[in-house]
Amino acid sequence: LTEQNAARLYQCFIQDTFSHINVLKGIDIIAAYTPKGMAARAKKIAPPGITIIPQKGKDLGGRLQNIFSQLFSIGYKKITIIGTDSPDLPVEYIKKSFAMLKGKTELVLGPAEDGGYYLIAMSKERKEIFRDIPWSTNIVFKKTMKKAKRVGLKAAILPKWYDVDNIDSLKVLRDNLKIRPVAAKTDAMLKSIFND
Repeated sequence: LTEQNAARLYQCFIQDTFSHINVLKGIDIIAAYTPKGMAARAKKIAPPGITIIPQKGKDLGGRLQNIFSQLFSIGYKKITIIGTDSPDLPVEYIKKSFAMLKGKTELVLGPAEDGGYYLIAMSKERKEIFRDIPWSTNIVFKKTMKKAKRVGLKAAILPKWYDVDNIDSLKVLRDNLKIRPVAAKTDAMLKSIFND
């Protein structure tokens, strides 16, 4: 995969993720971008009506914590964050994350096959959930669940899914899109890359 193809493919992931989740009713879609200075590009890629905010923090945990803090501070009561490296993520999992936050559940995680998570949702700001986690390792989900238990946070878990981190998971995505064609731009780009 060339650097140029990787960049084009990632743009397809982003566009398909927006397209895919835009069907959700009753929620605000907010895109958090990184690195700094990408606001104009993010606005160009995002559909009209989507709020764009910068990610702040030195690692993934810091960026997640800051997004939650910012959104809770302006009045949001339930927040679900997903990445853009799972463009075929079932929308039902996102809907379910909001539904699971009713009652006493304060944290919902969607475990990724690589040991991280593809989704995190919270109904209350809990900064400690992001501290001392070895980000970008295969134990992120496990450590986060242990921390949730240790701090008395009632957590719920969604079905396992995958995110695209390497050529093998890219092939899984390609095969899944043949069965469930929910990411048209990504599918077309993958066909071009793999000469399908």
